[in-house]
Amino acid sequence: MFVPGNTQYGIWMRAPSSSGGKDWLGFLTDKEVISQWGKTGQVNQCKVIGPAPSRIFLDQKIEEKRGKGYRVVGEWFPGRGWSHERNAQPPPQPNPPSQNRPAAATPPLNGNVMREWLSDQNSEQWF
Repeated sequence: MFVPGNTQYGIWMRAPSSSGGKDWLGFLTDKEVISQWGKTGQVNQCKVIGPAPSRIFLDQKIEEKRGKGYRVVGEWFPGRGWSHERNAQPPPQPNPPSQNRPAAATPPLNGNVMREWLSDQNSEQWF
């Protein structure tokens, strides 16, 4: 995935699918609205969907995606890079922690994994 130059705002959304999930990204630049999409982990398609910079147009596309089951994963802001949705639920754990473990031994699920994954916020390429 690539954050286009002169991006003013970006949004990353994900929906479940039989193939493991699909991602959609929308970017508002100073010239246009750009969409990127693909399977989760394989976002490799891109298209200009709005020939002029329009936050209203991007918001309409976001609402269309919400209607199709997409949920916000993160947002991109100039100077800050990607930040994950604070209210997003962590992915389910494949094996629940043992009840015999002390509570202090279980790390809290507070998004540290996402922050580490997105730690290179100064890079325009992040996938």
